[in-house]
Amino acid sequence: MLGHYAWLARLADKIRAEQAGTNGTYTGYCEISKGFLERAAVSQDAFDVLIAQGADDEKLVTYFDRHVSAECRERANAFVLEEHRSDLDSQDVEEGRL
Repeated sequence: MLGHYAWLARLADKIRAEQAGTNGTYTGYCEISKGFLERAAVSQDAFDVLIAQGADDEKLVTYFDRHVSAECRERANAFVLEEHRSDLDSQDVEEGRL
């Protein structure tokens, strides 16, 4: 969780790594990432620019707080936490968190 956004920290880390060429097998804009941004009403292009400009976590939260309505935030979080709960559990197992 970064700010009030369930997937923002994970997405930021993946896109930072992708832009740096260090993402390995991770796909920056996977289904969950795309769905999160779509429901938050933030374009991939806008997010890419934020990361390319060096936005730290605080700046990302500020941007999202200014550009994402409460309704969109809730839809984005529900998409990640409810609709993709089993995917998150699988990722936790794969990455040794469970």
